[in-house]
Amino acid sequence: MKFTFRSYPAHPWIANWSIEPRDCSASYRSSSSGRFFRTQETPGRITANTDVPEWTLHMDLPNNCRINLLFNGFCAYQNRKNKRAGIEILSPEPGVVWGHFEGIPSPTLRSDLPITQEDRFQWLEIGDDLVLLAVQNQQFCLITKSHLRPEAERIAKQYLSEDFDAAILSEFQQRSGASALFEEMQHHDALAVISAESMFKALRPPEGSIPLHWCQASFSDHLMMDINEIPALTRAWTLIDPEMAEELMLCALKIQTSAGAIAVNYAPHTTHSTLEAPKPLLAQTAETVWSIRNNDDFLKAVIPLIRRHIQWLLHHFDPKRTGIHCWKHSAESLSPKLYESDLATVDLSTLLLCEIDALNRMRKASSIHASEAVFFETERTALENNLMNRFWNPQENAFTRAVLRDKEGTLRGFPAFTPLLWPDLSDTYKTHVIERVHESGKLPGGLSVLTWRKSAMDDDSFPLLQQLLVFQALKTADPNGQLLNDFSRITLQGFVEWHGLVIEQEKCLPINPVLGAFIMNVQAIRQYRYHAKGAITGYFFKMMRKVKADRFDLIVIAATLFAIVSVRLIYSVLNAPPPLEMLEAQMTSAYVERDIEGTLSSCMAIIKYFPDDADNAMLLAANLSILQEQYTEASALYEKVRKKYPDSPGAMIGLGLAYQLQGRFKEADQNYYEFCYIFEEVFPSLVDQINSFRQLMAEGFKAPPKWRDIYGYQLMHELE
Repeated sequence: MKFTFRSYPAHPWIANWSIEPRDCSASYRSSSSGRFFRTQETPGRITANTDVPEWTLHMDLPNNCRINLLFNGFCAYQNRKNKRAGIEILSPEPGVVWGHFEGIPSPTLRSDLPITQEDRFQWLEIGDDLVLLAVQNQQFCLITKSHLRPEAERIAKQYLSEDFDAAILSEFQQRSGASALFEEMQHHDALAVISAESMFKALRPPEGSIPLHWCQASFSDHLMMDINEIPALTRAWTLIDPEMAEELMLCALKIQTSAGAIAVNYAPHTTHSTLEAPKPLLAQTAETVWSIRNNDDFLKAVIPLIRRHIQWLLHHFDPKRTGIHCWKHSAESLSPKLYESDLATVDLSTLLLCEIDALNRMRKASSIHASEAVFFETERTALENNLMNRFWNPQENAFTRAVLRDKEGTLRGFPAFTPLLWPDLSDTYKTHVIERVHESGKLPGGLSVLTWRKSAMDDDSFPLLQQLLVFQALKTADPNGQLLNDFSRITLQGFVEWHGLVIEQEKCLPINPVLGAFIMNVQAIRQYRYHAKGAITGYFFKMMRKVKADRFDLIVIAATLFAIVSVRLIYSVLNAPPPLEMLEAQMTSAYVERDIEGTLSSCMAIIKYFPDDADNAMLLAANLSILQEQYTEASALYEKVRKKYPDSPGAMIGLGLAYQLQGRFKEADQNYYEFCYIFEEVFPSLVDQINSFRQLMAEGFKAPPKWRDIYGYQLMHELE
């Protein structure tokens, strides 16, 4: 075994997690979902995905192993000292489980029904169905797809003759985009990985009248896609597979009628009548998807489709061409509880205006459409006029006006927040809306952005689409503001709380693809996709974002730094070193604030002027040197620390890592081995991580994945 998924984020074992093969058609799922598999509560137990399963495949997982849950399988690994144990399984097609194992007993079938065993095969018969398990040379294959034993044995032998390492490596490579994203994350990897796997699981191949890959609707047991889920799904797919995001976006647009109508719920083998319009978000979503790769072919394909769809939307919401657009059904509205027939609200005008502007921005960027006239110029002018003149309430300094059958009235609620989605909204209006939220801590309508929690997972409390629009509005109107930071932090904390509680209490996780996509989007907004791209600056930027400091904390820090700088200036003028206490305070403050140059300057001053008291300074300087990729300097400093503190765990790991990064594998392994031998019982999870470094080193790898995460442990910054 090569422990292929050892660098992929782990996730705790959960019950009732379905294991499904890739690219299985919706029709097959409808008729033969019993050929899929699902996990049981006990780790390592899987069974048939039926209401009353009559058998279980038992796999004895290693004790205290790390688990990777995949939509089409799972992996479990243990790697300590000289003990390696693990198992990797996949479901390559319906009715087949295939895998291999090392250091654990062979998988076995268990059932209350009689099980026959012969040579390397176990099987049982359940009516006309057959369940057969074959084990050979630490590989196994479970077959439930065939009713005939000779055919089942033939299929099993075929899989057992193939290279499972190549198959599991292919699965890992197909997650390369997700792996790259997880490399940038510092926390909540388990929540992110299960969200991504739920999105992978929802993908469906082209089928019937659906021409491209599509996603199963999250809130329906029927086989269909929900167009209103496309904005969240495609934005999340841009994070892990931009090409798939483009395909999903194009698929949603291609199913439109010749008039441009798109059915909200679309099934591959059903005739659709369009009574309800999707939310006017597809052009804005397409622009976001396009911005990742700037693919001109994508623009060529989507611009005509989006133009036709917007033409249909404008007619649908204003069939009499009065210049006033109204939601036609409560299900169409962003706030169904506020819906009233013939009620014109600011949110619809804002979304239509944003759709037209997004389409025209893409037109300008397209090589073949740039020379064309502006699309929907007359309609855009009318929408902008309505936004600024009909819906703005100067008495309240808010977008709280509404029009009902030519009569103006007041409508407070979520719609009043949506004009922030429009990039060209005047700063004056933006300021009024954002300041109102700042002052009250509430969105229009009374929803608190600072106290809301997701632990109850009640979609009615704050629908996911509204949450997505809040984030998009804040990113557009106030991208560097505290409000976006606070709201994303509160939202993500709510999801993390829910994730932990539901696994602990219910041993399962009711996550669906659109919820997983929204979680991925929040994480991207919150703290995981940083502007700082350099190895060192990016790392310290991530660390800074984890510091929960308010304005008072920043004032105190600024005052402290000012005092230190002032004292340093005085001593520099006097041409004398500052006292040790001052240098240590300066070093500690700069280190906490991730000021690399300031920390190194203070460390080197302590080492130069106070060599007998420079142990801690050498450790911190070594840490910063290795993070700056100055591996030779780092190893020299770590060596000095280890001579005086031979049992310091941080110095052991740091020196081993510095050696490994230089390719000095033998010396690195000596330090790693010493740490693992001494601290296996004290820091078991860290020992597992160091053992993974050793395994990579044995395969010739200098730089372990996410090795900088080691410096998130407190022991790396302490001598004892």
